[in-house]
Amino acid sequence: MRRSHDAPDPPIHTARIVGRAALGGVVVAAMALSGGCVINGDRWARPADLAQGWMVDRTRILGIRAEPAELEPGQQASLEALIATAPGDEIQLGLLWLACPEEGVGCTTDLGGFDLETATPEELAALGFIGFEPGLPPTYTAPPGILSELDDSARLEGLNVLVQLTAFPLDTLQPQATATEPGALDFNEIEAGYKRLVVSEAPTPNHNPALVALTIDGSAVPPQIEAIRLEPGQPYELGILLEEGLGRERYVYLNSGGQIEERVEEPYATWYTSGGELLESVTLWPYMESTWISPAEPGAQGTWYVVVRDRRGGMSWWRQDWQIGPP
Repeated sequence: MRRSHDAPDPPIHTARIVGRAALGGVVVAAMALSGGCVINGDRWARPADLAQGWMVDRTRILGIRAEPAELEPGQQASLEALIATAPGDEIQLGLLWLACPEEGVGCTTDLGGFDLETATPEELAALGFIGFEPGLPPTYTAPPGILSELDDSARLEGLNVLVQLTAFPLDTLQPQATATEPGALDFNEIEAGYKRLVVSEAPTPNHNPALVALTIDGSAVPPQIEAIRLEPGQPYELGILLEEGLGRERYVYLNSGGQIEERVEEPYATWYTSGGELLESVTLWPYMESTWISPAEPGAQGTWYVVVRDRRGGMSWWRQDWQIGPP
């Protein structure tokens, strides 16, 4: 498993914070979740009982970003996730990263007879492991020959690699855990996220959108403000500023007729909050503002999250804390 040049490879035994049997159990749990089969469904909330999709009332994976956003064969990307937590939630998470060809619902890994504690980076990469946090930041390197079976036009469009992230409470990985009983593992505490990472020979490879600032009622929030103070029970217009030229890229597109077109991205934003009420959870270019109603009670605190996607696999986000003062 190759890593970026700005940090040396850590010893592979950093994976011992997981342990062979416990990590095997987590992989089994992640595979079960990918299958979408719910056993004893009475333990899970009914749709009518769920919070609004924009409400952060539990730990959630809101986005997975690769840098760079699009790879050439042989190129490496670093990966990171935007993970939102509810106010007061102090659970430390373990993050298991896998990568595989996009051929099914998710990445499956056969651990039979495999010793994770003594595995080399190359052996882990062959299994699909690209990282575990804390301890081993995730990176993915596109194989040099990954596009070799495609014709010239298909290589311009490329193909997708599926990146899979499983987040779970780190304290479930107890020393006494086994592959069939991985600690006190509660499926309600597991979060899974997926990203399609494009590998191509496109002349205009994609980049992540460049966000400049979050705006409130048209004014940019100064970056030095950790938590912005607001009045209770009031509407506020939330927006984002994109960097000129990098927020909306021009790119070359090969249409179904074989003609090359030049297009301009039309990004969209997905909004989240841990309190108050959002009136628009998804906003489209060029009208990307969302109205938020602040909580009525003074002293309330929370966080806004906005994730911007460019519809080509690029993604960026912004996080801003807020607190409600007296009227």
